[in-house]
Amino acid sequence: MSENKKLRVALIGPGRIATAHLPAIVSASNSATLVAVAGLPHEKERTLDLATQYGAERAVHDAEAVILADDIDAVVLTVPNHVHASLTTALVENGKHVLIEKPLATSLADADIMIDAARSHDRVLMVGHCRRFFEGAQTAKRSVPDLGRPLTLSHTLGVFAEHVATEWWKSASNAGGLALGLNGPHVIDTMLWLIGSRPTRVYAQTRRLRDLWEGEDEAMMMVEFEDGSLASGHISLNTRVPVNDRLINGPKGSMRLTDDRNLWLNNTQTVTEELTPYINGDSSFNNQFREFVDAIRKGRVPQSSAEEARSVVALMEAAHVSQATGQPVDLGAYLTTRT
Repeated sequence: MSENKKLRVALIGPGRIATAHLPAIVSASNSATLVAVAGLPHEKERTLDLATQYGAERAVHDAEAVILADDIDAVVLTVPNHVHASLTTALVENGKHVLIEKPLATSLADADIMIDAARSHDRVLMVGHCRRFFEGAQTAKRSVPDLGRPLTLSHTLGVFAEHVATEWWKSASNAGGLALGLNGPHVIDTMLWLIGSRPTRVYAQTRRLRDLWEGEDEAMMMVEFEDGSLASGHISLNTRVPVNDRLINGPKGSMRLTDDRNLWLNNTQTVTEELTPYINGDSSFNNQFREFVDAIRKGRVPQSSAEEARSVVALMEAAHVSQATGQPVDLGAYLTTRT
C-alpha cells in the first residue's frame, strides 16, 4: 500500500470497548479515514450513535457488508471473543487487514486458523495488546537489559466488575473462562514481552467468588522461563480498590511499573502519565492504531503481531489445563507452531 494513501477503516462491534478504539482512528486522520461503524440489527441505535459521534461515512447493520465492501482496507474488530476466528478469517480472505481486540482467540486451534488465513492472503493481523503502547511500558521494555538476568516479575491486575457488562461474559466458553479471557491477556502478554525469554512451564489456579458468571473471577499463575526467569500474575475481577502494579527485579537493578504508565528505575521515577479512563480512549490506543497503520503502509510485521500473540493464547490454554488438573503444565507442545 502507498504510504501517501489514507487507509480506509471500519470498526465492527459497537460494544463498550469500541469507544476506546474509535478516538484512536479519528486521531490518525492524517493517515486513516473512518468509513463505517458496523453492528448487528439489534445494535442499530448504538451503531448509528457511534457512527455519528465519530464522523464515520456510514453505519451498517451487518458485518457481511464490511467483509464484502470494496472501499474498506482495514478493520478494527471489537466483537465477543468466541467469534474472533470466524470474522477475522472472513475479513482477511476478502482483502482486509485486521486489528483485533485481545485475546487473538479462545483456543490455539482458532489462533492457528486465523494466522494461516492472514499469512496466505498477505494481510496484517495485529492483536490489541494495548498495554504495551504506553510510554512507561515502552521505556520499561527498553530498560530490561539494564537489570541483568535472570529476572523475577510479579504483576497484580485487579478491577471490580460490579455487574455483567455484556451478556457474553456470562458464558465461560464464550469469554475464554472470564478473568483469564478478559484481563489475563494483559498480564500474560506484558509478562512475556518484558521478560523476552521462552516460557517453559505454567502453574495456575482459579476461583469464582461470585455467581454472576460461569467462569473464574480470580486467577493466579506462576510461569517459568528458559533463562531461569520467573513470573507471577494475579488477575482479579473482585478488587474494590483497583490495582495494576508490576515489580521486576534482576541482579543489577529493579523496575516498578504502575498502571502501565508510571515507571520507576530503582529509586528514580523516570516516566509519569496521568491515569485516565481507558474506555474513552487514551495514548495506548492511539499509539497502537498508529502502529497498525504504519505496518500496513510499510508492509512490515507489527508489534503485537498475531504470531507473537499466539503465545498468549498458548499460556491461557495451558493455564486452564493446569487449573483443571492441579498440576504444572509444560509449554513445549503449546508453543510449537504449525508451518
